[in-house]
Amino acid sequence: MSSPGPEEKLLLRWHEYNGVPVLTLMVPELRADPLIARLEQELERVLEQQKPGQLVLDLSHVHLMSSAGLRVLIWLRRKLAELGSRFNVAGAREHVREVFETTRLSREQFHLYPDVPAAVRALKGNAG
Repeated sequence: MSSPGPEEKLLLRWHEYNGVPVLTLMVPELRADPLIARLEQELERVLEQQKPGQLVLDLSHVHLMSSAGLRVLIWLRRKLAELGSRFNVAGAREHVREVFETTRLSREQFHLYPDVPAAVRALKGNAG
């Protein structure tokens, strides 16, 4: 697989932390439609290849998120639920947290943690 060209920046980074898959969004803004479409395609590909039983989504690089970005995260949550995966969100910055809180999704659909280690601990059942 070739590396992305300058006009096609890396959108996702897949790695593990203490045995838990972590998917880091590498984009500063989740709001432009062409980017959102590419992101959905990349997420679909990664989920099909990896089929994780649990996952931490790291949003620490994301500074701004529109309703289109939120729609992608809701789609991702639904896809992970279809796979039977447990899922936490880590590293949401202030603006992104506010979007979750304003829409009440932080209480009803997404579990937000300050960083990847805290999100992983929660998935492993020993958050504290």
